[in-house]
Amino acid sequence: MENKVHSTIKLRQNEKRLLISIILVATILAGKLTAALLTKSLALFSDSWHLITDLAALVISWWGLHATNKPANDKNTYGFYRHSILTALINNISLILISLFIFYKAVERYFNPVNVQAEGMILIAILGLAVNTLIVLNLRANIENINTKSAYVHFMGDALADVGVLIGGIVIYFTGFSGVDTILSAILACLILKSACQMTIECIRIFLEIPPPHICIENVKKSLKQIEGVHEVTDIHIWSLSAEVHAMTAHVCVRERDLKQNQELLHKLQHLLFEDFGIVHSTIQFEHTPCGSCFHQAEGHQYQCSLCIDAEFKHVNRSANKNLSNCI
Repeated sequence: MENKVHSTIKLRQNEKRLLISIILVATILAGKLTAALLTKSLALFSDSWHLITDLAALVISWWGLHATNKPANDKNTYGFYRHSILTALINNISLILISLFIFYKAVERYFNPVNVQAEGMILIAILGLAVNTLIVLNLRANIENINTKSAYVHFMGDALADVGVLIGGIVIYFTGFSGVDTILSAILACLILKSACQMTIECIRIFLEIPPPHICIENVKKSLKQIEGVHEVTDIHIWSLSAEVHAMTAHVCVRERDLKQNQELLHKLQHLLFEDFGIVHSTIQFEHTPCGSCFHQAEGHQYQCSLCIDAEFKHVNRSANKNLSNCI
């Protein structure tokens, strides 16, 4: 009970910190958009568009804290993790289009230069850096939460972007070389594009249910087979519900044993999957021969399941299902 109360308090603290950060970002976004129009600074304009995605990222992170704790139901049997992935995919696709537009405007500005007010750039960059520093300090206290940590890393990058705009304003003020604004805009657009493409690929991998890049199926099999009583692991499937929530199903070939022994073995397997690979939801089916319970192994069934990745067991003689010596 105490752990549950502590968890609820931590959740509320994270929500409060994210709400404070949302207010700060919205304030600086309004200021930067106004300054970009007044100073005609493309660097400030591009950074303002970036702030829109920052604000969306914070809102998603805040909403994610609610979604993560909502229980699964008969309509959302795996919970609400994919809702945030869908929103993130939409945001990142929009961000790719925005960064391409900013890069286009930078090229256009290069061939059609305009005067840039360095004083406005310097002032707004200092204010932006101050706000982003406050946000980073505000979020740093609870970065053990994945949503808060992602927002923290995001705004560390924004603080560095403000440093770049500040340097550009100083260069223009002392040298009059307004081309540095165009160069900084192109660099910012490239940085945004790179980050957005990486996040988009990650979202697509999750939607395609590709195994997480840090989890090797062969390593999972080897680890499971090291537990006493496990002879083979087949029909294994690993996928992600979100960037931090992974699930798995598998058939495990074991000796014939009673229900209590199977339950103890199941707990060992699930603890190993969670502790060594971060797999929080696993469904394991025990059997006495490799792929013995698979549809394509049943008598009279000619259908070959295309989802089975264990080619060596697809054409095993079905009579082997009656011979427990394969596992004992």
